[in-house]
Amino acid sequence: NPSEEAPDGYIERVGIHEVLEINDEIKKLIFKGASEDEIKQKAIENGMITLQEDGFIKAAMGITSIEEILRTTKE
Repeated sequence: NPSEEAPDGYIERVGIHEVLEINDEIKKLIFKGASEDEIKQKAIENGMITLQEDGFIKAAMGITSIEEILRTTKE
């Protein structure tokens, strides 16, 4: 809720993160010149949580809103 302290409704900022673990499969893709999409797909298959997914998790926890996640992660 907006207040005098934080007219935009946010007192603190919360980071959302996407971490790419460079394992052997990802290394092979990088060395063969794979596209960003191919590397990202393999990382997701290996369990990587995307930026938007991390945001949705935090929205479900009540830390932020879906609207804020969609606003900040649009490509």
